[in-house]
Amino acid sequence: MYKLYDTLTQTRQLEIAVCAKTPTQLAQTFAAYVGQFYDRDAFDELARQVHELYDADRASTFRSQLDRRLCERSRAPVAWDVAPARQDRAA
Repeated sequence: MYKLYDTLTQTRQLEIAVCAKTPTQLAQTFAAYVGQFYDRDAFDELARQVHELYDADRASTFRSQLDRRLCERSRAPVAWDVAPARQDRAA
């Protein structure tokens, strides 16, 4: 039997998490799972997506709390300012 969250898109799951958790709580959860990501770029992308879902004040709190908690775990902060991938390049 499916669980409700299994039927939701990842974007919707993140929207619900942002509504249900404070930025500090979500930053703590993210930092706890950073080692579970084989690809750190994927972790950073997920953090940027959550950051965009919060309003400006709460986004700032999420960002600062996540970077602080990552540093406490001897991890690099999130790469927040990444240029978007160019779509017009030939393959």
